[in-house]
Amino acid sequence: MKTSDLLDYCAKELLDDRTEMVEGDPDALWSDTYLLRQMNKAQQILCRRSWAIIETGIAPAGVIVLVTGKVLYDLHPSILRVFDATPSTQVAPLGRTDDIQLRDPSPLGGDAFDVGEVAAREATALTGATLAFATDAGTRQLRVYPTPTDTQNGIIVALKIARLPLVELSIDDTDAEPEIDEQWHMDLAEYAAGKALTLPLVDADQKVEGRRLLAEFAETVRQARQERVRAEMGTGRWAFNSTTATLGR
Repeated sequence: MKTSDLLDYCAKELLDDRTEMVEGDPDALWSDTYLLRQMNKAQQILCRRSWAIIETGIAPAGVIVLVTGKVLYDLHPSILRVFDATPSTQVAPLGRTDDIQLRDPSPLGGDAFDVGEVAAREATALTGATLAFATDAGTRQLRVYPTPTDTQNGIIVALKIARLPLVELSIDDTDAEPEIDEQWHMDLAEYAAGKALTLPLVDADQKVEGRRLLAEFAETVRQARQERVRAEMGTGRWAFNSTTATLGR
């Protein structure tokens, strides 16, 4: 639905707040700007709690570009989760691990001297094609390993991500549509109406309806998350996968 359609549904049909005037300013309790602000909030809640937007390799959020000598890359503020990363030079994704595993060349332990010696040698030796990445290097920071060289400079890495909306709904572009799937568009308007009806100056009877709309939106978010989890479930096919599988042979 277009922004204009969402505003009509919210303001006219749900709130009954758009009276046609023969002359003078429109008689409205809630402005379009307020209602759109609440719709934007609803879209963020839906995406944050259910990961309603998942995509791969789409700029600006879903790509990084390798730079010679650079191992840390800032992630786009909209990113909620990085599932995997695939350089444009290959088909299979990179290995994924924790930041400490990429920074510690001696994960099996040892005394301080041994660990320090291995680290010193590692820092000067391992450069080249990217093998692995970690997304816990810092707040919205991704680390690649090993350090890129001139050969890797400019390689685009496609990220599979869950993210927030990039562009908010605005009164300046009423033809724009929300970035989430259309099945949830009307829910945004109903959340906005619920917020409007629970403001302090609203009658108590109307607040009951507002709370009902907000509760319905919360249930929609829960179901959206549930549906995504179900869609991502594996086939459940079992296989022998431990050393105990060979006992008794």
